[in-house]
Amino acid sequence: MTTDVAGAEAPIIQLENLGVTFHTPRGSFRAVRSASLEIARGEVVGLVGESGCGKSTVAFAMMNYLPGTAQIDGAVRFEGMEISEFSDAELRELRGNRIAMVYQDPLTSLSPSMRVGPQIEEVLKQHLDMDGEAAQARTVELFASVGLADPERIGGRYPHELSGGQQQRVVIAMALACDPHLLIMDEPTTGLDVTTEATILDLIVELKDRVNAGILFVSHNLGVIARVADRVAVMYAGEIVEEAPVRELFKNPRHPYTVGLLSCVPQPPEDDGVERQLRSIPGTVFDAQSMQTDSCLFAPRCPMATDMCVQASPSASPVSEGHIARCFHHADVADDLWGELRERLVKPPSNGDLPVLNAEDVRKFYGGGRKKYILFGPPVQEPVRALVDVDMKVDGGRTLGIVGESGSGKSTAARAIVGLEARDRGKLELRGEALEGDVGDRTEEQRSSMRMVFQNPTASLNPKLPIKHAITRALRKFAGVSSSESQERAEQLMNAVGLDPLYLNRRPSELSGGQQQRVALASAFAANPDLVVADEAVSALDVSVQAQVLNLLERHQRETGNSYVFITHDLGVVRYVSDDILVLYAGHVAEYGPSDAVLAVPSHPYTEALLSAAPVPDPDAEPTHIRLEGSVPTLRTAFKGCFFAGRCPRKIGDICDNEPPPEQQGSGGGSHLINCHIPVDELERLQRADSAGQSSAAD
Repeated sequence: MTTDVAGAEAPIIQLENLGVTFHTPRGSFRAVRSASLEIARGEVVGLVGESGCGKSTVAFAMMNYLPGTAQIDGAVRFEGMEISEFSDAELRELRGNRIAMVYQDPLTSLSPSMRVGPQIEEVLKQHLDMDGEAAQARTVELFASVGLADPERIGGRYPHELSGGQQQRVVIAMALACDPHLLIMDEPTTGLDVTTEATILDLIVELKDRVNAGILFVSHNLGVIARVADRVAVMYAGEIVEEAPVRELFKNPRHPYTVGLLSCVPQPPEDDGVERQLRSIPGTVFDAQSMQTDSCLFAPRCPMATDMCVQASPSASPVSEGHIARCFHHADVADDLWGELRERLVKPPSNGDLPVLNAEDVRKFYGGGRKKYILFGPPVQEPVRALVDVDMKVDGGRTLGIVGESGSGKSTAARAIVGLEARDRGKLELRGEALEGDVGDRTEEQRSSMRMVFQNPTASLNPKLPIKHAITRALRKFAGVSSSESQERAEQLMNAVGLDPLYLNRRPSELSGGQQQRVALASAFAANPDLVVADEAVSALDVSVQAQVLNLLERHQRETGNSYVFITHDLGVVRYVSDDILVLYAGHVAEYGPSDAVLAVPSHPYTEALLSAAPVPDPDAEPTHIRLEGSVPTLRTAFKGCFFAGRCPRKIGDICDNEPPPEQQGSGGGSHLINCHIPVDELERLQRADSAGQSSAAD
């Protein structure tokens, strides 16, 4: 399974038939069954697969960072040495020095009570025995190397004073502090918005050439893997089922599971303009508690499975040089394995009835109000302007997508709609009936007609109760289902969101993040609401589950006629689910209109930047040139000119700084609005010219 890399030394890390079994009071769980993998200096190996496939366990096994309940079989060799034979002192020297890890959530690596500079200096003093002055100088160099602005001063800030992208850059700088030989990155961009993700991926590509370390990049985002990886390993049920160079894997996948993952990614309409229905992989990941070893573990979900597949376990077979697949029928795998691409059902046009949701001039400011002399005098501090006079409308059976970077006001808009944040002014109506600002002041019918799915499902599930409590409670409280019927209905909802009903008796801590999110969706659907507000509801899901959930949302909408407000930073997802799109920046509306118009040329320069930053699941795709520096401003005073002027790549002069942008009609007709000083015709000319120039450069 070794892949030679030109000019590379011997592999830094080698896994040989790695197996990891966790022994718990609830039984034994085989998290990893058979994983063989090598990483050489100067290459990035992507590790992909669904939640529960064992990806993170492999990453922790590389550091010998597993609990005492874990039984490890096979071998893990770091630079030729068996890592299980290292003493505790040797492991402490190894971790953070020669092996470093970047986690999905940067706050798990940063102490909230220390400034970020001293945290990196501590690593340098501990592992490299530097004195204080040398450590400070090296810290500034590291901050500069990962592209942090003002590297001399940023070390004096606490983690909460940094944006998510800045926090992740600090963690990457910490990981690089000791020039590690192996860098493990476990979903390092999953929680970041699309523009921040793009800059972090640019950084990782640059680091690959600059630091000459081996990198394991764990992700469920195939677009990200296509952007950064040299080689890709696909994992299913604790086994490496396919491994190949990145271009070979994306262009010529030879395992049914890999083809399935690639077919789950939302794609834009093809040249004929027809949008196809998203395909998905039925069923769930093979149960880790099963000790089964005498068959193909993917057979229960595989459309190619034969008697041979359930009678013996396939070995890793060579497909071509550097390409292996664990499948008896790898030579017969085809692109249409999971069925032909079917045209999506076209939604009927809006019937003109009262909209499910109507919002006009919604405003929400945070803080402020403190007076110089407690009860009187001038204000000490102006409030943070989270939403500024935002309009939106959602018709019955339609979906409104809300996009924008972190800090743009998306979640504030969602919380104002459901009443978790009382708006300061503006009108909100549910089917023509006025909504009070606070959810506690709304009627029982209004509360049951509007449900919210949060970005972090853990926050909406009681950690001390089985997950069935969240679903059955919603069924009894909002749907009027009796206690005797709620169990059966809960099982149906679990099947609908792609989870085994046996999970109903598990607590949230026993489920992965993706599984918890599916439980939250099942709880929301239990009430049969008119409107579901989903705040990053699929951002934590792997592509196969994401496809199941998106198709579930579409089917549920078609059957019940309910509506969605769908907040996401994934432009591919918002393109697939949305009928209309609202683009927010710093609490202001940049663009609003039908999705096909908003996501096409011409668009607002901010929309253009979001689209250019979205990763594409194609290793041959040329990275776009538009990158936004800095982060969304959190302003306490009103913008004098255009809200986007400070970061706009198409700024045309003082007019942008001094005058608010006019509202223009876009190419989508009267319902398509663009707030920009540049005339729409000129925007179209500029954007088409740039697109043509980039295509020529790629050729």
